Amino acid sequence: MSGEYYDAAETMPRERIDALRWRRLSRVLRYAGETLPFYQRAFAAAGYRFAPVRSAEEFAARVPRVRKSDIIAAIREGGAAAVGIEALGAHVATNVVMTSGTHGFNTFAFLTRSDLRGGNFRNAVRELWMVGVRPGMRVLTLSPAWHVLALLDTRAITAIGAEAVLPWGTLAPRFVPNFIDAVRSLRPQHVLVTAPVLRGMLEECERLGVRARDVFRGVRYIACAGESLSPAFRARVVAETGIEELFERGGSSDGMFGGGECWAHRGHHVFEDLHYVEVVDPRTGELLPPGRRGSAVVTNLTLGRSVYVRFEPEDVAEIREGDCACGRTHPVVELYGRLSDSVVLPDRIIAPFDVRCVVDEFPPLLGQPFEMGPLEGGGVRVRLSAAAPADDALLERLDRALRESLAVPVALTAGEHMVVGWKGQTMRGRRDG
Repeated sequence: MSGEYYDAAETMPRERIDALRWRRLSRVLRYAGETLPFYQRAFAAAGYRFAPVRSAEEFAARVPRVRKSDIIAAIREGGAAAVGIEALGAHVATNVVMTSGTHGFNTFAFLTRSDLRGGNFRNAVRELWMVGVRPGMRVLTLSPAWHVLALLDTRAITAIGAEAVLPWGTLAPRFVPNFIDAVRSLRPQHVLVTAPVLRGMLEECERLGVRARDVFRGVRYIACAGESLSPAFRARVVAETGIEELFERGGSSDGMFGGGECWAHRGHHVFEDLHYVEVVDPRTGELLPPGRRGSAVVTNLTLGRSVYVRFEPEDVAEIREGDCACGRTHPVVELYGRLSDSVVLPDRIIAPFDVRCVVDEFPPLLGQPFEMGPLEGGGVRVRLSAAAPADDALLERLDRALRESLAVPVALTAGEHMVVGWKGQTMRGRRDG
């Protein structure tokens, strides 16, 4: 617990990581097939019989994928939060956490003391150490109490030797003034937040007529979860707040995995002694190599918790090619947004992040909400909120920039006023009033 890394496992040799991953993966598969009713049914339906895993190709070809709809169907059928993925063994569940229900239905995960001292805990402390949390810091964390991050972050902050500060309120826009007051009065050195809330805090500073640099005085780092951050937004946050570094956090409470950015900002380090992440073609299920976008598929490698085996959280992801300059030897996975918010073309996936990067290059539109979807004939439909400060000339320039960047036909319009959610870049058709 010193220097760049929290523990030595972050830099273990690749051959050791590979051997450990397959060994733990085989143990989880055996346990799931012998003990967990949900996977017993799924494996039987797919004709899968347990055998030790020896390669990524073999694993992808033989073990069936599980989707959110499968978990939701099991909850509805059983009428209970537990669906038969709970690998608790002799342990008793100490915590039940919820997902945010972005598909209109909350799912649940169970944790035990064993996991809160083991897999999930180790992942959390490594991630927070990576994004700059250090002993003696005061860390303001804004995760809602029902979310797994609220539980893991506070435990990890305390274990590192920092002080966790949790202000009153959820990540709804009406609580942004509370968070401003907390930052001003408590003077944290680190802030863990979602990007929409951070945007709201900057806007609140403007409304109050105060400099964000004065409000965030003393804050050294901010780590944002919930969406991919555009270069323009990163630059704005650093310039206006005066912080040293803005980090991105990524992962999914569906599947219970996550990772932070290191200072190289190439994506999220996923520790393969704890989680195995694949990227597959969302239409065919074909395993994709590094450098290709597809749908993330996660398998947890530790027990004592709800365990997800080849679970597809429906996020657009890409395993980054090459070694990371930070020296960590585990894979780097970049996450680009929800698959349901993206446009899947025959040769590539256009994600909300791609549109956000273009929109944010226009200062009046930086951070403005938008919707996107497929355009008949293979293009992209983009609709800005009617509240966005865009005249015809600006819309014409944005239209041209989107066409050049995305290299597909674009239909750009300004629609009704959109309600900003607590996370995510696109509004998924939500309206106010």
